[in-house]
Amino acid sequence: MDDWAATLLRCLARPSADQVGSHLRGFLFREGGLLRLYMDSDDVPVPDVIAADVRPGGALTALPAALPSLLGEEWRTTDAVDDPHCRYRVDLTGW
Repeated sequence: MDDWAATLLRCLARPSADQVGSHLRGFLFREGGLLRLYMDSDDVPVPDVIAADVRPGGALTALPAALPSLLGEEWRTTDAVDDPHCRYRVDLTGW
């Protein structure tokens, strides 16, 4: 899992030229093996930080490519009242 998380964070911190739209602002390792990514996105109507909870593992190349559109889907977004570092939270643990 550590290799997966390190590779994902490296991909998000230094995106390729064709990956635009979302930007990694920070991250936090959470209980139960979850990784919380703090992102902002050009596709989100309100310019704010969104936390995306992901579970390390799986198709690594798919997540960075899909993140900009997933962050913009309002039905996935909930208020993050329990996290002072972001305004919204997206649960991508089952994605």
